[in-house]
Amino acid sequence: IEAYDQLPDAARAIREQVFIRERDWRPEFDEWDAASVHLLAFDSVDSSDRPGLSAQSASSILSGQPDQNRPVATCRFYADPDHPDQPGRYVIARLAVLTEAQGRHIGSRLLSDAERRIAQAGGTMAAVHSENDHYKFYEQRGYRLTDEVYEGGRHGWLVKDLSRNV
Repeated sequence: IEAYDQLPDAARAIREQVFIRERDWRPEFDEWDAASVHLLAFDSVDSSDRPGLSAQSASSILSGQPDQNRPVATCRFYADPDHPDQPGRYVIARLAVLTEAQGRHIGSRLLSDAERRIAQAGGTMAAVHSENDHYKFYEQRGYRLTDEVYEGGRHGWLVKDLSRNV
């Protein structure tokens, strides 16, 4: 898993595939991309010879062709400006795993890595906004649903206390 201060092309391609093509979600890209740390999870565990995110890697995501060290998942996180009453709260968002990489706990590892990085930055709470069909994923990883739910519970905020994990 690698971190970037700007949205990498490979992360953009993953989000376009998962959120726009598969889930028909728009608008996908917003002002928070510029304020976020972006994480990319790579298919290979050996990163010693990773040349970085080449045009070939980004195009392999779009074409679905296998590629050594191919990016297969992404998410972003940023300090939450909308909850000044909760200092240390960070938002983890846009967690996306390519279909062919699902079921291998890559999303869980990506989420844990984001939490670790947030705690290292002094964050004490992680928050995710999710659809209800993904609540269980987050709850199994220590998140709890808040009273901030929308559309009859179809969307809601889940939070996790990170101060215990430091």
